Amino acid sequence: MRTLLTLAAAAVCAAGALAVPAAAAQADPAGTAPTGATVPADACAGTVQIQSLTFNPPRVVAGQVVRATAVGQNCTAQQQQVSTAIYGRFVGSTPGIPTGCPALPSLPGWTVTVDPGATFSWQEGYHVPSGCTATGLQVTVWVEDDATGGELTQTATVPIDPPPAAPCTVSYRTGSEWPGGFTAQITIKNTSTVPVNGWTLGFTFPGDQHIDQSWSATAQQSGATVTARNASYNPLVAPGASVVFGVLGTWQASDAVPIAFTLNNVSCAAG
Repeated sequence: MRTLLTLAAAAVCAAGALAVPAAAAQADPAGTAPTGATVPADACAGTVQIQSLTFNPPRVVAGQVVRATAVGQNCTAQQQQVSTAIYGRFVGSTPGIPTGCPALPSLPGWTVTVDPGATFSWQEGYHVPSGCTATGLQVTVWVEDDATGGELTQTATVPIDPPPAAPCTVSYRTGSEWPGGFTAQITIKNTSTVPVNGWTLGFTFPGDQHIDQSWSATAQQSGATVTARNASYNPLVAPGASVVFGVLGTWQASDAVPIAFTLNNVSCAAG
């Protein structure tokens, strides 16, 4: 179902849970277009032409959002109505939907009234889940001259890069455990290429543990959230090096091991 738009109005497309809301097709009397591969305006042929299909950003990292924008042009000397649509799908090295990626919903198109020779644009935003293993997001744009039924399509793919590796790994090992108490050793490894000078480790206990004492770090706890800061003698962690500290605490119902950590507010891999 398509919505008619005038030269001065544009609609917002509700793109569902995985596609980000984006401005719908709109006429552009000034003839501006996004940068990227385009068809020269003087090459406008037939009744309507797709001038460009571009992405912002031109490459996307898993976990981020990318916006696809298409620009078309009325190639005639008369005002005309054109219908537009845009479709996306994740692609990888094998057929089918790549692991961790959703099947993107088919979205409704738009109809816009365009002045003679004027350009118009339509766009959609897509969220790439952080666990998506696709190598690209393939987008196809479609436009139709409603008077003659002539259709055009253009397809392009924006590359998807995997998220950068975590700059640190953290291992949490329970040393001793007895009814109502425990000790644990936490190891922080700097896996980046730059030194860490002063560190704060954050994590949340999944059980009901409470820290009573710590060594080689100053540990504070608020609810289930723990913040551990370096001691005066171990603030520096060189690239490839590790620092270790320990805690002594109590528990009643669960002494489950935490699995998510941050170092200076940056996520670390659990080791």
